Amino acid sequence: MQNITLDTITETVINHGDRGKSHPRLYETYTSLVRHLHDFVREVNLTESELQQGRNFLNQASHHTQEIPTGEIHMLTDLLGISELVELLHDAHRSTESNLEGPLYVPNAPGRQMGDRLGIDPEGDTLFLSGSVLDVNGQPIANAAIDVWQPNSQGLYDIQDPSQPLGNFRGSFKTNKNGKYMFETVVPLGYKVPTSGPCGELLGLLGRHPWRAAHIHFKLSAPEYTPLTTQIFIAGDPHLDSDTTFAVRSAIVQLQKHEAIDELKAHNQSKPFYTTEFDFVLKPATL
Repeated sequence: MQNITLDTITETVINHGDRGKSHPRLYETYTSLVRHLHDFVREVNLTESELQQGRNFLNQASHHTQEIPTGEIHMLTDLLGISELVELLHDAHRSTESNLEGPLYVPNAPGRQMGDRLGIDPEGDTLFLSGSVLDVNGQPIANAAIDVWQPNSQGLYDIQDPSQPLGNFRGSFKTNKNGKYMFETVVPLGYKVPTSGPCGELLGLLGRHPWRAAHIHFKLSAPEYTPLTTQIFIAGDPHLDSDTTFAVRSAIVQLQKHEAIDELKAHNQSKPFYTTEFDFVLKPATL
């Protein structure tokens, strides 16, 4: 390994070790990553100071903050389009499109019953969301697990906002025997991804806006079916065509407004509310 040169360093790094005998897939991805990184360094003629800036950025991105309790690495892959690219590469045909989990998912959401309200937000516009979970043949899937999380009407998640109780606008449901689900929530607001950290600084330097189109997150699972993580988006949001995580695809729902007196009474509402429906299709685990 003596006399390393520009011509030999890349292959020397790749060949340092057992060359994939222990972990072939790891070696395959490692080899490609090293080649692409070394080619990048050569292409831009990276300087030592720029390399240090990159190290500092990654160090800062790994730190936990109030806005992103798990650090910004997950958000960084979203902002670079890498997360959505992976979804597109491995999306399940014949079923509902998969989509980003995002950095603000929290496991073990509060258990909710059919029709329950998802959270507390007196200022929000009530939304009744319902639909079915189906197989690829259109047959209902009973007792499918649905995990839901979303921001409130101000675009804030519970773990970002001390004024909200933990678990606010999060919930875990089961479909009924007919594969139906229904819950009450509020119309979510599109929001800016956190910009106080290194990812926000990077967006500013690149002239990129930090806005996400309004959406609701879902995780679904059922025995003998492939689990699904996805998002549905709200029609009319101004950032549907420029979501900063590049996640908007075809799962966009139209909201129907209700303001007639008899409808308000029937739904126990004192101001106009909205309804929409969305059906999820799960792919069998064997496909």
